[in-house]
Formats: sequence, structure tokens, C-alpha cells
Amino acid sequence: MTKATELITDSFDFHAIQPFLIPSGQSLQQPLHRHPDTVELLLVLEGTVQCTSEGKPTKAPSGTAMTIQAGRWHKQWYPALEQQSGYRLSFAEALPLALPPVFPIEDPKGLESLLVRLYQETTQPKDDSTQMTHYLIGLIFRLLSRSLYSDNFSAYPNFEKTVREIEHYIEENYPITLTLDSIADRFALDKYQLARLFKEYSGISPLQYIISCRLDAAKQLLATTDTSVNSIAATVGYKSDTQFQAAFKKASGLTPRHYRLAHQRKVKF
Repeated sequence: MTKATELITDSFDFHAIQPFLIPSGQSLQQPLHRHPDTVELLLVLEGTVQCTSEGKPTKAPSGTAMTIQAGRWHKQWYPALEQQSGYRLSFAEALPLALPPVFPIEDPKGLESLLVRLYQETTQPKDDSTQMTHYLIGLIFRLLSRSLYSDNFSAYPNFEKTVREIEHYIEENYPITLTLDSIADRFALDKYQLARLFKEYSGISPLQYIISCRLDAAKQLLATTDTSVNSIAATVGYKSDTQFQAAFKKASGLTPRHYRLAHQRKVKF
């Protein structure tokens, strides 16, 4: 075992590893519970595990990991639509990495091989397996660390489809107050991964997409109606006329009034 691996494993205690396999057509729901002194790390290899933690829904599809901090009240649900499989690891409260609630795994197959070996080692006599267990845990956390800081977000399964669904939701709801938290809650995602992956697939942040939808609608109303600028600002979701004017000019290079003069088509809805 190398010195670097000793450093990463000596700073926390590994408690247990438990594989889970729930065949397609069967479901499992764990009741509301908590582990006061234990961090739970759920590594999902197949299916989609759903969880409500502290009242906030999240989901972990295949190829992702879910972290539940010590003392957090939570309940989990394994739907029957597809086979669910993976591993549940538990640790003492201190971990060597600050892990988000859900994050993609860069190399699921490589991680799976390490988990299989770790589980095998835990069935051996303790004196024979302790050193190898520490070594494998070190490798697992190095792989998770690489996943966290990798720029290859395409490892997150089906996220392009989810981004399109989020875009559709924003396009239909841009006038209301939308925040990263509210969108993440609606789609049962971690807000940090949502922000990073949305930008990876769309090229802009969710907030920028909300603004673009509002301003596109404002341009349409300015060009096709005689509605006052103040009313248009409120209609597209701006509480402040000043904020709307500034955002519009920044995006188009024109004030709303000058845009209307240049584009008015005298078409009424």
C-alpha cells in the first residue's frame, strides 16, 4: 500500500459494503429513517434509485452515486420498472471527499470491479483482509474523485433528454419565478450537477436560458402589439421595469421602445 493511499484511507473508517439486486417487476421501499453516525454512499450500476432526503426528492440513475450524510432523515424507493443493482457503502462521518448528493461516475465498469473485490475481501478473516480493504477503498475514492472533477459529463446517462425536458419546462413557465433550486427539485436532480450538465449540453446556464425565453417573448410582444413596455415587462416575468430595460438593451443593443419602432409589424393577437 502506497503512502498516498494510506493518507486517503486513514482519515476515515469504512464500516461495511452491501450489494443489492432487485429484479425487474419487483420494487422495494425503505421507510423514513436515518443513520446518526454513518455516511451512506449508494453506487447505482443498474436502474434508477429514488430518494427523499430532508423532504427534497432526488434520483440516481445507473452510472451515478448518491451520498446521504450522517443524521439525514431519508427514505428510498427502488421502482419495479427495471432491474436495480449496485452497492451500498457506509463510513464513519468524516470522508476524504466533499461529495454532492448525486454525481456521475466516470468509469462504472472499473468501479464495479473494485466493488466486487472489496465485497470479497470483507468476507475474509479480518487479519488477512484489512490491508487489502484499505487499498481498495483508496482506489475507489480516487476513481470517485476523478469522476467529480472530470470534464466528461457525457457519462451521465440520458441527461441530454432530461435537458430537453427542462428547456421545454422553462419555455412554458418563464414568466413565473424560476430558480436553480426550484428546477432541480421539480426534476429530482442535484442543482450543481444540473447547472454544469445543462451548460454542457445547451451551451448556456439555466438562468441564461430563462432570460433568453423572457426576452424573446418580449420582442414578439413589442413587434406585434401596442401593449405598454411596463406591462410587457411584467408579462414576461420581470418585477422591475428598470431591470427589464437593462436586460433587454444588453441582449439586443436597443431599448424596448427603439426595438418596437424598428420592428413593429402592426399585427394584433
